[in-house]
Amino acid sequence: MRCQTNKSLLFAGTFVLTMALGAPALGQPGAGNAVPDIYPKREASADMSQADEALHRRAVETAIWAQPLLNFKAMYDSLNEAVGMAYNGDIVYHSEIQDWRRCLATPNNTTPYVFFFWDLRDGPVVLDIPPTAGEIALYGTMMDSWHRPIEEYGERGEDRGRGGRYLMVPPDYAGHIPYSGFQVFRQDTYFGYTLMRPLVKDKSPETLAAAVDLIKQVHVYPLSKADNPPKSRHIDLKGIDVDGIVKWDAGLYRNLHEILGQEYLEDKDLAMMGMLEAMGISKGQEYKTDARRDAILDDAARHAHEYMVVLYHGDQMIPPFYEGKKWGSILPPDFGSHKFAFQYPSHLDYNRRGSLYYAIFSSIKHYGPGSFYLDVAQDADGDWLFGSNTYKVTIPADVPVDRFWALTAYDLKTAAFIREVSSQGVSSIDEGLEVNADGTVDLYIGPKAPAGKEVNWIPTREGEYFYMLFRFYGARNEVFTKAWQLNDVVKDK
Repeated sequence: MRCQTNKSLLFAGTFVLTMALGAPALGQPGAGNAVPDIYPKREASADMSQADEALHRRAVETAIWAQPLLNFKAMYDSLNEAVGMAYNGDIVYHSEIQDWRRCLATPNNTTPYVFFFWDLRDGPVVLDIPPTAGEIALYGTMMDSWHRPIEEYGERGEDRGRGGRYLMVPPDYAGHIPYSGFQVFRQDTYFGYTLMRPLVKDKSPETLAAAVDLIKQVHVYPLSKADNPPKSRHIDLKGIDVDGIVKWDAGLYRNLHEILGQEYLEDKDLAMMGMLEAMGISKGQEYKTDARRDAILDDAARHAHEYMVVLYHGDQMIPPFYEGKKWGSILPPDFGSHKFAFQYPSHLDYNRRGSLYYAIFSSIKHYGPGSFYLDVAQDADGDWLFGSNTYKVTIPADVPVDRFWALTAYDLKTAAFIREVSSQGVSSIDEGLEVNADGTVDLYIGPKAPAGKEVNWIPTREGEYFYMLFRFYGARNEVFTKAWQLNDVVKDK
């Protein structure tokens, strides 16, 4: 099982459709700012009926609106398929740092990920989180199926590393809730999950083994079994391929129909459900399709994908973080008013929400000091980062972090790690990292490492576009005041 490649996917349907929804422009500082071709260009078709056009238009908007939920389902389904992971009992973890074989939207390669999922349709579920142990600190966020943060735990979370028992309660639950001994959270959805990160000081076998020992103290189980709590099944993903990336084809709409049929529907989504019903996606009804319809839906899904790629990496969604530079925050400036929900008093901004969840999974309730990310998809000249080129970026001295920093590269199309490369990024905790006499660090990005610079090199694949995230773990005030600034990525001439 492998992530989708970044090569153009041929449109196999009976129609070739025009772009019904123009992707936002990226500015005009030069020809290099043209949008990369992700799929073949479409040509007009005389075969499109008015009903076909309406289906295509609605399907594009549906894919953008549903992206967080589809992201959740793709992750769960991939883990269920790969290792049989089930809700309310199984916990998957990495005994080694994850690499490109774990196809997820912008994972990191510095902390070993842990996942578990819960389903509240049969009642509340308990999460047992252990306290920090020695130098290993847990950090994670409990989220619903739309990736909205519920609460955080661990060193920088609600429990401040002391551990705790968390009770997740479904939205329509009318039974007894035992508040004593639990932190209780009523969800707005039936489904939820957590991404847990053991924050490690290095990547040595000893440190990773200590992280695994702590992970095995984490348990999840139904409240009905709390009097005699069962031990969770802990599943190591070492050496296992997992493809949790949304597939941009007609199958997207079948997957959406499936999870909407299981999930709790909120009032805010009723208008969209009306549009979905007009498309033949209705809760409690069978999903029906045919070759003609799937051809339209194939194109609509890819159209939505292109739109979100360009919106996310362009300054229509997020202005540059530093004046005159290409680095941008992964979240809009008004993030504090919506906390990953993108819900405002006047509207639900599903365009920016969908674009964000093309590029990431998970969320953070207290985003900023614990971890803070900057995104870059263009070099200093405004050209999109391309894997056939060689680039250099100099990290200024004294990066203002309490823990460590990391620069990681991702495939532009999938937002997953670049496939089949020897490493995914460079971090300040990498053994042998070469630091200049003045404290700066020169990093090299491209298909081949400069001689003697292998530790400071991030590999790319020739012929494929990519982007990068710079992560600040334990970000200090200088990051947010911009007293300390990253340099732009420069192409090797």
